[in-house]
Amino acid sequence: MSERIAGRGISLHGAPARFERGWREVGHRTWAWLQPNGGWGEANAGLVAGEDAALLIDTLWDERLAAEMLEAARSLQVPPVRTVVNTHSDGDHWWGNRRVPADAEIITSLPSLEAMRREAPPHEMARLSALVSRVRMVPGGVGALSRYAYGMLGPFRFAEVQTRLPDRAFSGRETLEVGGRKVELIEVGPAHTAGDLVVHVPDASVVFAADVMFVGVLPVMWHGPIDNWVRALDTLLELDAETYVPGHGPPCGIDGVRRMRDLMAWTERAAREHRDAGRKPLEAVRAMLDDEEFAPFRDWEGHERLFITVATIYSNLDGRGALGTSPAARARVLRIVARLARELAVKR
Repeated sequence: MSERIAGRGISLHGAPARFERGWREVGHRTWAWLQPNGGWGEANAGLVAGEDAALLIDTLWDERLAAEMLEAARSLQVPPVRTVVNTHSDGDHWWGNRRVPADAEIITSLPSLEAMRREAPPHEMARLSALVSRVRMVPGGVGALSRYAYGMLGPFRFAEVQTRLPDRAFSGRETLEVGGRKVELIEVGPAHTAGDLVVHVPDASVVFAADVMFVGVLPVMWHGPIDNWVRALDTLLELDAETYVPGHGPPCGIDGVRRMRDLMAWTERAAREHRDAGRKPLEAVRAMLDDEEFAPFRDWEGHERLFITVATIYSNLDGRGALGTSPAARARVLRIVARLARELAVKR
């Protein structure tokens, strides 16, 4: 496969890049926009070109990044983008929507659109980013949380974002015609979020799996239930594609999907066992990270993120549903995530 890249070097968060940044051709007239190393906000996107129209999949976390991605696409010599698909409601996959052509139709799943309308807007994220920047050197827990949050949010320009919601939503499955090519949209949520969907390009044997798939960095489950996430991965396996583009991390083959399924199935089983034994989520996560069944994933980044997934599993099992999405609710969770990150850094 050929590659067109915008450059390597460091990730948005300043770490050495583990894979190339920019457009990578993953199938016939089908490209993935990759952002190493797949950490917080380092989301991927996609592009499918037909004869006279193109489809864009996701638009990143701010307008600067979206504009850079679209400018880099000029070298691919593709026709105009007529359709945009937002795979789910997390801002790092749709807050760049305003940069796409004004006449392009933007599509997402119905639960995703409903969640987008409820999520905290970019100006609130901008205020949070400014706050944690000011107080990140404060000693104690507040400073530790602020440093972790600043590490998440620092590279992004939320104050410049003006959101553009999708024009319409669908449920179940929908087939699009993109310049003479068929592209399938498949709703697989709730899993990572309430309305996850994946994009199948049959003639290229490519699936843009969005945040149903992570490679090289631990996944985060904000919604669940996790058994539905496992079923979503079964759907990916049934598509039997040659290439899967995750929402975060480098593309992989079907073995990567199997590996991800193993991780999520083990996470579900282990979390249930620890809950049944009376352990709280943080205690469970500490034990799970030392578990031999986690060994195949120890080289993945973001071990502290396992707490979010386990806390969501507990919340679902306790009948409370998904974790809250307000800045205050997420701050409560991230305070523990930041604490765990410090513990793990000391252990290393």
